[in-house]
Amino acid sequence: MARIYDSITELVGHTPLVEFHRLEKVLGLKGRIAGKLEYFNPAGSHKDRAALEIIEQAESRGEISPEKTTLVEFTSGNMGIGIASVAAAKGYKFKVGIQEGVSIERKKLLEAYGSQIVNPPKELIAGVFEKGIEAFNDVYQWMLDTTPDSWTTRQLSNPDNVGAHYRHTGPEIWEDTDGRVDIFVGGVGTGGSTHGVSKFLKEKKSDIKIVIAQPDKRDVENPVVKGVEDGGFHGIHAVHDENGLNPMAPTNFNADYVDEYETVSYAETLRAIHLLAHYEGIFIGASSGASLAIAIKQALRDENKGKLIVPLLPDNGERYLSEDLQHVRDDVEGKVNF
Repeated sequence: MARIYDSITELVGHTPLVEFHRLEKVLGLKGRIAGKLEYFNPAGSHKDRAALEIIEQAESRGEISPEKTTLVEFTSGNMGIGIASVAAAKGYKFKVGIQEGVSIERKKLLEAYGSQIVNPPKELIAGVFEKGIEAFNDVYQWMLDTTPDSWTTRQLSNPDNVGAHYRHTGPEIWEDTDGRVDIFVGGVGTGGSTHGVSKFLKEKKSDIKIVIAQPDKRDVENPVVKGVEDGGFHGIHAVHDENGLNPMAPTNFNADYVDEYETVSYAETLRAIHLLAHYEGIFIGASSGASLAIAIKQALRDENKGKLIVPLLPDNGERYLSEDLQHVRDDVEGKVNF
C-alpha cells in the first residue's frame, strides 16, 4: 500500500533503539546498552520533538498562527534547528538569537531553513552567565521588543518541552523495551527530555534508575579541551554539584526524578564517540557521547550485570566535524579506562 506523508512534521518521533552488541563484547560489559538514536528525527535531533510540541500546543490554544506570528528563540543550536524546520514546514517566520560557541554546521543549517539569525547585545549575553537561567528572560524580551507580532518558544521554561518527552519519548522507550529498561541515562540542557522521559518511566517502574551525565569541571583547565565554558563543554551543561543545583539549572529540570549524578570527562566523551563509530557504525555528537560514556561506566559495574541501560543520544557527529570531534587524539584516549 502506498504511503505518502503530508508534512515532514509527521516524521518526528518513533526513533529506533539499537543495542550495541559489538561494543558490549569489546569492552566486556556486564550490562546491556541500547541507545535511543534521536538523530533519526527529520531535522536531526531530539529537539525536533520539543519544537513540534511547543508550536502545535500553542496553535491549539490559539496563541499563534503562520499568518500573523513570527517565532523567536535564543539557542545554542539544535533547538533552533528543530524550530526552524517545523516553522518552515508550517509557514512561520523564525528569528533566532545565537549564543557564542555554536558550531558552524548548525549556523548553516539555520540559514538553510530560512531563519533570520540575530546577535543579541553582548551585555545581555554576558548576563546569562552572570545571573544564570533567569537572564534568558532579558534576551527573550529584547527579541520580542525588536520583532513585531512575535511569540517566543521559551524552551527553558515551556512545559510543552517536557510534555513532548513525557507523551512520546518516554512511552517509546517503555514500549520498545517491553518495560524491561532498568537504567536511563540523559543530560540536561533545557531539562525537557530528561525530565519528561524520567517522569514517565518512574510512573511505570518506580525502581528504575535515572542517571544524569555531568561534565567534569576540571576539564576547564585541561589544554586539550576546546569549547569549555561555565561547567559545560560542547553543549553539555552541569546542573548539579556538591552544593546542589547551580544557577544554570533550567526551569524545566526536576531533580526529584534523578537518582544519580555521574561525572564524565571530555576524554571519556570522545572515547565513547570513537568506540561507537568504530564498532557499531554510529557517529554521535558530544552530548550523546557523554551519555554513552556514563552508560558504559554503568554497564561495567557488577551490580548492573544483565541490566538494560538506555542512554538518550540527542544527535549525531556531523554537526561538529568543524570541531574535529571525529579525530582520535592520543592525549585524550590515554586517559580513559574503558
